[in-house]
Amino acid sequence: MPKQRSRKPRKIKRRIKRDNLGIYLMVGFMAALALWYLVKDPLPEPSMESSSARSSDKETTSKKNERKSKVKLGKKPDSTDKPKTERSAEPASQLQKVVDIDLDKAITNTIAKLGIPQNYFKRRKSGNQISFSIPIDKTQMDLTYANMIFKGDLERQGAVLVKGSDSSGKQVLLFRSRKKPQEYLITLFYDSKLYEKKSNPRTIAIVIDDFGAISGDLLDGFLELDPSISFAIFPDEPHSVETMQRAKAQGRTSLIHIPMEPIGYPSVNPGKNALLVQYDQAQIERILNRAISKLPDCVGINNHMGSLATTDETLMQTVMTTLKKHDKFFLDSRTSNVSVGYSIAQKAHLRSFRNDLFLDSPNISQSNLDAKLTQILELSATKSNIIAITHCHNKEKLDYLKRFIAKLKAAGFTLVPLTEIGKYKVPEIL
Repeated sequence: MPKQRSRKPRKIKRRIKRDNLGIYLMVGFMAALALWYLVKDPLPEPSMESSSARSSDKETTSKKNERKSKVKLGKKPDSTDKPKTERSAEPASQLQKVVDIDLDKAITNTIAKLGIPQNYFKRRKSGNQISFSIPIDKTQMDLTYANMIFKGDLERQGAVLVKGSDSSGKQVLLFRSRKKPQEYLITLFYDSKLYEKKSNPRTIAIVIDDFGAISGDLLDGFLELDPSISFAIFPDEPHSVETMQRAKAQGRTSLIHIPMEPIGYPSVNPGKNALLVQYDQAQIERILNRAISKLPDCVGINNHMGSLATTDETLMQTVMTTLKKHDKFFLDSRTSNVSVGYSIAQKAHLRSFRNDLFLDSPNISQSNLDAKLTQILELSATKSNIIAITHCHNKEKLDYLKRFIAKLKAAGFTLVPLTEIGKYKVPEIL
């Protein structure tokens, strides 16, 4: 057999085998690729897809039917039927309107809180600015106080203070809204003539000093006076505790009458356990703590004498620190024109009061009574709340005080407890 015939079949057979191997590799690669794709991102199950589609179709159909039925019945569709884009746009505009209304309303609310009649202030709008002209009664408060009230109220409502100015008899505040370019201009100014037309109640608080030594009929007579009158009681007298207890039973305000060093000491004797300028802090605290423990129902103190002690800043600072620990107030009897007691009490953020006049000084004559009444009437022109001090030494002073009270009431004054002074027409700071 020739060699060519035996070689050709073998060559053809090898070529056929190599071609089949390439096809097998290609098919295997395609199968692996398909399997990887299915594992990486599996298709959703047909049953779930079809059921969610059917449920969404049902919801859409039911909502359409609801809207159609409401239209047929003459009802407006619910706000919830609106597209989401419409609902998201509404709250922003509504919030802006609420803020603008609240700022305008906050100003009028503060005006009312300050006791300013509605027909006294003026409101004007020009473009994006609303202006308020607000008159302030100088006898009731100063401009800075009113300024502070307005600033606090408006900032709590979301207003922004742009600027403020202060000139003689006038303060101006400019606020703006956070939501849109709306401005509020507030002008505060004094107008005494305007408030002359307004009838303001005149009040007077009377404090009677030196209780603790008297008893019997004389004490009973003073206890029969109007319970608005306050008693100042010495801490170390035989009837001090009894007087405190009986005053409390009446609902009457009582104070501890603390002896303090006068200018003429020791020739002028202030009494037992007086506060002297030579005492250190520990001695002052010990005297005050002892007095407070003996008369715990007394809600404050005032000074007996003390024309020197009340001018000593170091001594008075110790007094105020001690009173603050016991939550007691301080009444400066003002036995000295240069007393620092009231100012130091205010700096210590302690509730404090200041005497305006002594009713029974220099005597209890009729001419003195008339002179003191005239003085009170003059004071009431600039002060609506007046504080006066007198004493309980004898029946003559009791009778004098009764006549004085009758004259005060006839002049239109109202007796109030000392603790109520300052609550009339003075709003709280929020």
